[in-house]
Amino acid sequence: MKYLIPFIFLSLILTSCYSAETTSTYNSSFTWGRSGSKPIYLMFKKKGELPFYFMLNRDSKEVDYKLIVRWISHKKGDLLFNGFETTLKFLVDNKYIFSYKPVIRPKVVAYNLNSRGHEEEAIFSINREEFMKIAYAKTVSVELLGRNNTSIGYFSRRNTFKAFREFAQNSH
Repeated sequence: MKYLIPFIFLSLILTSCYSAETTSTYNSSFTWGRSGSKPIYLMFKKKGELPFYFMLNRDSKEVDYKLIVRWISHKKGDLLFNGFETTLKFLVDNKYIFSYKPVIRPKVVAYNLNSRGHEEEAIFSINREEFMKIAYAKTVSVELLGRNNTSIGYFSRRNTFKAFREFAQNSH
């Protein structure tokens, strides 16, 4: 019994599964609700790709889903997003291409003093129908086109698809 807990903890770490929770917030009169997810990480095939990840948000007062994209740069002063010209594209099941532009100007949200890098954030709006196609697809690849950089990420079955589907089911 004393080895059971370390064994479970070790197997969760080695399988790279993580809890993709959806948190919900309500106002005092229960007239609206807001749901948000923890970070959802993608897979990247090339080693030199600049990584990015998603956080999902939904407000019951709005119809669309908000997709927050955080892009990480390890270089000093290298801005990744290209303002409103930044493009986020989803290739869903090799049939549909969904393309989005930021709804507000991207901004720097975190600095790393050790590497002198930073993290940038952009917010994209996705309608319900396209979000459901992405969440319940079999294959999804994502292209993020910025100022002088392009990164291509892929959804993984264990983490990304699971997180999108759970958010679609549990968000308000």
